[in-house]
Amino acid sequence: MKTNRRLRATAFLAALALLLLLSSCGFSYEKSNLKRYVNLAREDYYGITVSVPEAKDVTEADIDLEIETFRLEHRTLVTEGETTRHAQWGDTVNLYYCMMTENENGWLLPPDGFSNMTEGETGPFIIGGGVIPEGFEAALTDHAATETAFAPITEETATVAATDVVYLDLTYRLTDGEKTSSDSHLGVRLDLSAPDAPWAGLAASLAGLHPGDEFDFGINGGEPFASDLDGDGEDETLAVAGVVWGVSRGEKLAKAETDVPADFYDREIAGRHVVMYYAIDSVDEYTVPEITKELLAEFVPDFAPTEGGDLNEEFRDYVYNLLVSQSRREWHAAIEEQIWAHFDELDCVKKLPGSAIRDEIKRQEKQLERQYEYYGVLFEEKYGVNPYASVEEFGYAYYELEKTDYADVHEYLREVSVPSVVRQKLIVYFIADREGWKATKEEYETELPKQVAYYAEMEGITAAEAMEKYGEQFFREAIQYNKVLTNLVEATKIK
Repeated sequence: MKTNRRLRATAFLAALALLLLLSSCGFSYEKSNLKRYVNLAREDYYGITVSVPEAKDVTEADIDLEIETFRLEHRTLVTEGETTRHAQWGDTVNLYYCMMTENENGWLLPPDGFSNMTEGETGPFIIGGGVIPEGFEAALTDHAATETAFAPITEETATVAATDVVYLDLTYRLTDGEKTSSDSHLGVRLDLSAPDAPWAGLAASLAGLHPGDEFDFGINGGEPFASDLDGDGEDETLAVAGVVWGVSRGEKLAKAETDVPADFYDREIAGRHVVMYYAIDSVDEYTVPEITKELLAEFVPDFAPTEGGDLNEEFRDYVYNLLVSQSRREWHAAIEEQIWAHFDELDCVKKLPGSAIRDEIKRQEKQLERQYEYYGVLFEEKYGVNPYASVEEFGYAYYELEKTDYADVHEYLREVSVPSVVRQKLIVYFIADREGWKATKEEYETELPKQVAYYAEMEGITAAEAMEKYGEQFFREAIQYNKVLTNLVEATKIK
């Protein structure tokens, strides 16, 4: 678990490249002899060959979706919590849902994040904007909240009966000969009266348990189930452990199925057949604005329509150019990712300077404190309370860490984040020095406002807030990083 987490974290840092590059003072990347630390020949980085798909073409459908999403972002709430309204385009549907698709064993299970059945609260889905697959959008507009029923019993006094529907969080391990597969799933819906394979043995064993009860059949204790799950005439062994979250009786869930397009933004379900059980709790009614000069002047200040021109057509051209730039950036980022993977394979950093490590630890700890203070203010303003009692608690959420992976956030910084950032900085400044690619004063002056504006737009904050959040040195190093990587990408051969 720990090793996988570190690998994922390192890959994440490499892909985003510069999110944590902070200033240096004790160790100077610009003045130090970086040959002591980096072993790179020019052919190791200039003109290397990578394999990436071509940049995505922008279609009329892409433009339509972007404009639709823009309009939905600026919709106005009319009525909240309607329980008899049929959802329409632009509304928000509040529902309980469990989206399931076949895993590698052919079992229907919800991928991570595709069920809220065990969370005790509804999830909001916007009708429109490509947030959910079109097939499900159509289903969610077919009926109102009162036509479904979802009332799981979570009291510990309830007893699971053989005719109930139960909601579980579970982990399984399947052993088939010498092959073993395992996974964990939240919000699993299991009808005990007609359990889907392979859960027949588990269904029979859950009777008599109560909400909140844990069960373990062969993971850390107890006996696993043995049966011919794939029909090959040989028994497989299925070990299951988890917790019963709730019991549901007389449940009347709606069911919808759809084939999700292969280019759907969420890769967990893209290109797959998905089954969804759901219950609509309520509908929030919204009005969605049309595209007008006033709307664009307020929210797209850099769009300048011509006098007497066709506003809609000109805005479509504007959106097209934005999407082309975005596609180009994504293509560029994919090449960068492979360049960093290439450097990792070369293992070209001979050692990490201790002073650089110490400086980076101090700076990342300071940056984490600044982020904690920044987000704390936002949480206080929006919710009236900061959900994180300390920098340490915030750090686990900020870096998406499990508390079982590291003794504390500082261990993660020392072992993963800091070494990765120092390696990248050594390589970037080594190449910049060798190739004469150091950013000039004029480049800093020209690019700094663009960098600040980009991060401000990406996070939905003002330029002043972005500067306060990251600090000027962050953006200066981003400019140097971009100059080096842009030159490397331009020299890269694509196959």
